[in-house]
Parts: sequence; C-alpha cells; structure tokens
Amino acid sequence: METLAQQQYHSEDWKPHWLRLKHLLIPAIAIQDLYNLEDIENGIANGQFQIWPGTKSIMITEVVRYPQKSIMNLLFCGGNAEELVDMLPEFERFATFVGCSRLYGGGRKGWKRFLKKYGFEEEHMIRKELE
Repeated sequence: METLAQQQYHSEDWKPHWLRLKHLLIPAIAIQDLYNLEDIENGIANGQFQIWPGTKSIMITEVVRYPQKSIMNLLFCGGNAEELVDMLPEFERFATFVGCSRLYGGGRKGWKRFLKKYGFEEEHMIRKELE
C-alpha cells in the first residue's frame, strides 16, 4: 500500500498539499539565498524536486546524479521534527528505488545533533562568495 507521500509523488495533484504546507518552509528558506518559494514550486511542477507532504510537515527533495553516485538531496523541510523523522524510511526507500546510495542535507546546526541517532554524519563544506 502506498503512503500519502508516495501517492503524491506519482500524482499530479500535489498543489493542494503545497498550498497547505508551503508556509512551513519559510524558516528554512530564510537561512539561504539559492531558492525562494516560487523556485521550489516551479521545481516541483517541472519534476526537478519531489514534495513529501505530511500532516504537519513537509520535505522537499531532489535526486542528483553524479558520474560515480546518485544522491538524494534533502533540500528543505519544515513542520514537526518527529513526523519528519517518521517519514525518513519513505525517503530512503524512494531514494534507493531511483538508484541513490546516499542522502545529503544541510541546515541549522541543531539538525546535526538531532539526526546523529538516525545514522547521519557531519560533513564539512566551505564556500567563497565571488564578486
């Protein structure tokens, strides 16, 4: 039996879930400058991103293919942390199904401590703004 998130991934009727839950992404979007809500909505509409609606939560993912691996990027989430963790096996099953061997995600430092018990490891990145 498919879960709600799996049904929505296969369905074109994702818009009601987006309209109901998109406000939960605002805090996550505020800590970065690569995407806004419209960009995410367009990415869902064109199939670049996947939307995973919960009752009180939402996750936006993206499958990225590299020459040696495919990964699932956990782009944005919002809502109830426990519900998001409960959805984790769904993300993992989907990622495996489409050929991904790794999940990536970023965000606030608090996620590191919270997700460690679920098998996530810290990885460091650097950046430099170009003018």
